[in-house]
Amino acid sequence: MSSGSSSNLEDLYLQSYSFTTTAAIIGSVDRKVFVLLRDGRSVIGVLRTFDQFANLVIHDGVERIYLDGSRYGESTEPQIFLIRGENVVMMGELDIDKEDEPLERLTRIDYGAAFGEWKKAQTEIVERHAIEDKQLRTKGHLTSFLTDEFY
Repeated sequence: MSSGSSSNLEDLYLQSYSFTTTAAIIGSVDRKVFVLLRDGRSVIGVLRTFDQFANLVIHDGVERIYLDGSRYGESTEPQIFLIRGENVVMMGELDIDKEDEPLERLTRIDYGAAFGEWKKAQTEIVERHAIEDKQLRTKGHLTSFLTDEFY
């Protein structure tokens, strides 16, 4: 039996089980993934390893920031990202043949400019929520807005 068919059998075996824990990630190791972070940013790269807390190691990763549905900025230097599991909102595999199709409809801008706009928007959200929080508290309501959850 060749090593290629052995790998296919392993994939088939793993796909036949419904994992509800971080073990579900095992099929994505050494594949290109998209990771949405709790603060709204995203990282795209090759998943190299993970642990039981969903801490991820992404190799050759780039950070991508999407702005207002029509523009995006992407870091230019591939990096290694160590992402704490508590910051992961969602992770999924990318089809490397189709991954650039959605970007064709968007305008790429400088990463520094995109990060600046993104940071300004996050600050405005925090300020707006602080005002809303204060108004709700005066009426006896409790709120629990966290300043790092923008997904």
